[in-house]
Amino acid sequence: MPEDPGEALLVLTAAMAEEGASLVERVLHPQPGAAERAFRQWDHYPSGDAIDAVSGARWFYHAHPPEDRGEEEHGHFHLFLPPEPFVGIEPLATPAKEDAAQVVHVAALTFDRGGLPCEWLATAHRVTMDRMMPGAAIAERLDHLVLDQAGKNEHLHPVGRWLTLAAQANRAQLTELLRQRDEALAAVPEGEKAPEILSRIPFTID
Repeated sequence: MPEDPGEALLVLTAAMAEEGASLVERVLHPQPGAAERAFRQWDHYPSGDAIDAVSGARWFYHAHPPEDRGEEEHGHFHLFLPPEPFVGIEPLATPAKEDAAQVVHVAALTFDRGGLPCEWLATAHRVTMDRMMPGAAIAERLDHLVLDQAGKNEHLHPVGRWLTLAAQANRAQLTELLRQRDEALAAVPEGEKAPEILSRIPFTID
């Protein structure tokens, strides 16, 4: 019988708690063999992002200044797919810089100061400067969002596994988030700048 992602996510979360380190703590505090690094707003954690060598999907964690985030938010994970699953699909927008990472932003997942997940966010293109794909196309390719090996060199692959399960358990929420994103984007008057956050949906485990 296939593994239930919600149940697996709860089991993994409990195991992490028993080890005494939450998801965010694992990302921000040095792992065995990692150099000491002070936490700084805007910096990507880990440096250079955590990229899955098999799927090509990636994640990073960062935090905005207090005035640019929710009152209880500490920071958020950004999740990306590689461009290969989208061959033949016309992007809504592409990076302005030639040397930009060729990635497709799926969503961001916010965490509060206590280390708990709060909500999924879908952002405007100017926030992530990715290969912005239609929401329906991303939703159809969520099976490619496998992050189990991402961050392995930094001993962060349990974080990648957690994020994989979170996305699987919240597939319906992500599909709706992306639908609302495109709806909000289409409603922006021509010539006006889209809001940084186009849609948001609570993180839940049924």
